[in-house]
Amino acid sequence: MDVLLDLPQLRTFYTLAQAGGFTACARRLNRTQSAVSHAMARLEELVGVPLLDRKGRTLSLTEEGRRLYLACEQAFATLEAAADDLRRHQSLTRGRLRIGATVEFGSSILMGHMQPFLSENPDLEVDFTLSQELLPLLLRDDLDLIIDCQEHPLPTLKKTPLFRETYVVACAPAFRKTHRLRAPADLSRGPVLSLDKAGAWWNRFLMAVPDQEQPQLDRIIAVNQIRAMIHAAVAGMGALLVPHYSVMEELRRGELVDLFPAIRPVEDRFSIYQKKVKATHEKQRLLTRYLQALSPAEFGS
Repeated sequence: MDVLLDLPQLRTFYTLAQAGGFTACARRLNRTQSAVSHAMARLEELVGVPLLDRKGRTLSLTEEGRRLYLACEQAFATLEAAADDLRRHQSLTRGRLRIGATVEFGSSILMGHMQPFLSENPDLEVDFTLSQELLPLLLRDDLDLIIDCQEHPLPTLKKTPLFRETYVVACAPAFRKTHRLRAPADLSRGPVLSLDKAGAWWNRFLMAVPDQEQPQLDRIIAVNQIRAMIHAAVAGMGALLVPHYSVMEELRRGELVDLFPAIRPVEDRFSIYQKKVKATHEKQRLLTRYLQALSPAEFGS
């Protein structure tokens, strides 16, 4: 006899696999934990094989569970695309688009460039999440696409390159004068600002400097957020290394000066990442085309 799989049970299973636990799944679905547990027991009874591997408080998928999860991912993506298409032809809202971006890029660039897109697509609901940890949110479908400078070479993801992220070493004019900063080696004379206390953040600059000009970064002030680091540099607390786009206004106003314009630190590359099964959705195609049309020169690249 053919097994008739229940769609709500499949949605519960899919959400449970993404959430990683019964409590989190129940919270997402606004159901009780016992209801989620019952739905999973019934689904496993229907398919005749274990889908979940329960070891103490750790929950993972069996091999059969992983195959069903991939099938659910494809099926729900297809259903979502069909719903968007129906709404579009009815001239109703095209649905919701959840965008993720890194904190500084999202704050400095993305927020300032999204209004034309929103005006062109008034029937599209858009929400933003700014975070340094975007991939987990994308993989569990909390976000539809992310704009990230980290590489995510996963076979389930589609990557669309956008622009290079260039970096600049800068400080306040008075700081440069006080510490007599003329060459990279002079950075040894004063404090530098870094996202980490060990100074690994500065490696992209040090790799671009010849050995004989290498500074000894012994005085490191750790600041775990780029915008706070910029404010600290403007206040004269130290030299910093940041994405060029993040300090374009401070450089223009003379609050910061580019110390070594002839040196190009190692660059990153911003790209759009989205699940392949969702990349053909009209709302995501619209945003991808819009972001690709933006001029990298506006970002200092």
